[in-house]
Formats: sequence, C-alpha cells, structure tokens
Amino acid sequence: MQKQFEQYLLAKNYSHLTSIDYPSRLDRLCRKEKISYEYLAQHLPEIMPQFERTGKKASYGKRSHSSVINALRRFSEFLNEVNVTAEGAK
Repeated sequence: MQKQFEQYLLAKNYSHLTSIDYPSRLDRLCRKEKISYEYLAQHLPEIMPQFERTGKKASYGKRSHSSVINALRRFSEFLNEVNVTAEGAK
C-alpha cells in the first residue's frame, strides 16, 4: 500500500521528494503508534483528528512544517480515490 500511495502522489504531480517523504512519514507514524499501514487505512477517520491542530497529538502532526498531518490528509484522499476506482471497476 505504501508504494501505491507513492505512485498516487507522483500521478498527482507531487514532487519526487514529497512522493517518497509522505509514505515514509506515515510508516514512521505507524511504527511510533505500533500499528500497521492497513490498520491506519481502516481507522484513518478516528486517527487523523488526533494529529490535527486541536488533537491530543497535534505537536507530532505539526512536525516538519505540518508534513505529518499533510501526509495523513493526502493518504485520506488516496484511500477515497482508490475506493471509488475499485468500486467503479466492479
């Protein structure tokens, strides 16, 4: 899933560095939280608000110019688009 997310970002014209950075940041977040990428994907609506500006983990979300929360937001978009694409392919 991490590689698919990277390819999605490249397809959306994000820079090569950002396309590598965001999936890596999510990988580090998963290791920190002791969850899998799949768990993150399945529980993103509950997890993401914790890292938003008023969430209890906001300081982590704001790291590196808010790249963690931005990675989570792009991951949410990726999941929504992949889900629509997967449903449309049925």
